[in-house]
Amino acid sequence: MGDTIKTALEIALEKAAMLDDLTEAEKEEIANKKKLEPVIAGFYKGKSGPEQLWQELKDSKASLLKQAQINLIESLKFNLDPKELQRRNKGIIAIESLKKEQKTSTIQQGLKILESVQHKAESEKNQVFNEFKKAVEGNPQARNKVVEQGGQKVVVKLSVEDAIMQNPQWRQFSMELEKNYEDQFEQALASLKKSII
Repeated sequence: MGDTIKTALEIALEKAAMLDDLTEAEKEEIANKKKLEPVIAGFYKGKSGPEQLWQELKDSKASLLKQAQINLIESLKFNLDPKELQRRNKGIIAIESLKKEQKTSTIQQGLKILESVQHKAESEKNQVFNEFKKAVEGNPQARNKVVEQGGQKVVVKLSVEDAIMQNPQWRQFSMELEKNYEDQFEQALASLKKSII
């Protein structure tokens, strides 16, 4: 047993000793994270926009600006709502405008690629969905589904949309489309992150 409960002072002293072992860069990164946390949290929650982000970070060191951009870039996901993707993109550009050495056009180009990938995926999905829709509307049997109810088989008439969503070919197409475009999105994201680092 022999475990002793540490006092708050002992814990504080241990943490202080660990801080002494950190390099200046590590200490700066910790300080940056503490300063960024409430700023970025407010942005993600929609309490502030790109303009407020710019305002709150305008007198910050380059390392903090870089960390803020990386945080925003890592939050970008393929299935993110397009309007939220644009809002975060504007936040990344707003932060870039605060830097002494700016790569604004490179970053804007990378962000446009992300938006383009998302848009192409949505367009292709809608186009194929409409083709499935025409096929299902032209074949009323495709809307029938046999279900077991009380030990008996019953034919249920599905809506056109439900029939498409339950179609194995549609599900396979959707899965492959999402995987393909998600891979493209991740590649563009990695390239964008490299331009900031």
